[in-house]
Amino acid sequence: MKPFQKVRLLADKYIDEGIKTGDIGVILEDYDGENFEVEFSDSSGNTIALFAIPGKELELVYGE
Repeated sequence: MKPFQKVRLLADKYIDEGIKTGDIGVILEDYDGENFEVEFSDSSGNTIALFAIPGKELELVYGE
């Protein structure tokens, strides 16, 4: 995974931050190949959540 790729969240532990399993975000930073800064936005482009997430809780999204 690398910056500007779309990813899908695979964990439901971020509900308090406003995101849930299946939500789509964009990688902004690759910290160490295992942790990534990801931004999740609404349909208008407003940021819902922005924080570091382990790569094992993300999957790349193709064709969306």
